[in-house]
Amino acid sequence: MDTELRTLQLTILDIALEFQRICEKHNLKYFLIGGSLLGAVRHQGFIPWDDDMDVGMLREDYERFLEICPKELGEEFFLQTYKTDEYYTHPFAKIRLNNTSLVEDYSQNSKQHNGIYFDIFPYDNMPESKIKQKFHYFSFKCLKWAAMGKNDYYFIETKKRRFAKFMSFALFFLSKKKVIRMCDNVCSMFNKKVCKNVINMGGAYNYNEYTLRTNLENLSELDFEGYKFSVPANYKELLSNMYGDYMKLPPVEQRGKQHNMVKIDKGSYKIKNKAAAEVEQV
Repeated sequence: MDTELRTLQLTILDIALEFQRICEKHNLKYFLIGGSLLGAVRHQGFIPWDDDMDVGMLREDYERFLEICPKELGEEFFLQTYKTDEYYTHPFAKIRLNNTSLVEDYSQNSKQHNGIYFDIFPYDNMPESKIKQKFHYFSFKCLKWAAMGKNDYYFIETKKRRFAKFMSFALFFLSKKKVIRMCDNVCSMFNKKVCKNVINMGGAYNYNEYTLRTNLENLSELDFEGYKFSVPANYKELLSNMYGDYMKLPPVEQRGKQHNMVKIDKGSYKIKNKAAAEVEQV
């Protein structure tokens, strides 16, 4: 495996363990999602070519975490939300490692904190009506890209750049902060309704990262890089919604780093988890 990638993975694992420590101390429920959940199921750790780590939390636990985290988080970490970093526009949180760099192409000129990060996504109620689902996703998508268009992000892909600029222009009468708040509110707009499914809107590129709420209220555990992490009770459903036949490896040409990173640097940070010897001796 690429030594730089493995070093990044194990550095992210340290952030994840700090997150887990806080959650366990305060009885907050979390669960691996996306590629991290798939990695736990299929590889008992990171997917060999994956370059990030994602967890989800039901909205009520997520909001409690945001309140508790600043008081608990070690000084080498930074909780990043649109409220703690004015140059960050996403409707989900990251924990960044100070004095490190993980810069993606779109944020290379951004003033936001660009340290190595770990993603935390809130799960919100998903309406059952197909019409409401389309409205939910379309509203979120427009506001999300308008917020990014109003920020100092620059997208290399022409299609993304044009859409961000278009949505920013279409909502020219709203400030960046207002658009970001509206985007966050759209994510949670059905939370006062009784809904059987919940969805990760913040990290959604489409409308398929959903599952039954009961799957996220009742959790299990799986091994991930030699540690136990919480996973949804019926993780098979969540993975099937996202990946179809999730145990089948993708073609070799489709394996590679997920994010367009232009700089990775852990600086003088020393990895602390039990797998550190893999890379610290290189």
